[in-house]
Amino acid sequence: MYLGLERLEGMTKTKTLSLGALLLAALVTPAVADTPANPMTQLDPLVGTWKVAGTMTMGKDAAKITATWTCKRVSAKAGILCTLDMKGIPGLGAYAETDLFGFEPNTNTLHWFSVTNGGETHDHVAKVGDGGKLQFVYTGTQEGKPFKEVIDAEIGKDGKSVSIRSESFVAGTSVAVLEGKGKK
Repeated sequence: MYLGLERLEGMTKTKTLSLGALLLAALVTPAVADTPANPMTQLDPLVGTWKVAGTMTMGKDAAKITATWTCKRVSAKAGILCTLDMKGIPGLGAYAETDLFGFEPNTNTLHWFSVTNGGETHDHVAKVGDGGKLQFVYTGTQEGKPFKEVIDAEIGKDGKSVSIRSESFVAGTSVAVLEGKGKK
């Protein structure tokens, strides 16, 4: 391929060769999504539509919840985008959430970024693991106090079942637990 780099005025041969090597490397380096060791493949079973049933416990109060979670591949298969519609959470007629999953190779972590109609925007982070078990953690503040959300997610070996347990802590005290099981 002829790039015409020698015609660029004011560039030394070293700069031209460096620029040419950089361009060539960019052309032949595969995208993250195409590498076989990409941990996003661990989340491939999420793609599809899930029917979820479970419970939401806040203090001594517990409520049954139901949800539909629909996920699809995005960004040339480098991410997964999901929409969650949940009913049954006390105080909310309907709970809506948009999730974006991706892999950060520099830190070897998976990210689960969520935006909800409950006013939450959380970036949950998980270390890449083996198998279908992952623990995503978000740390921040809520009303000026330390807040932590821990989500344990397990995708069934058949790829057609998922279980999720989310526990939220404010100043180290558990304030809410959501547990659910889903099927495709």
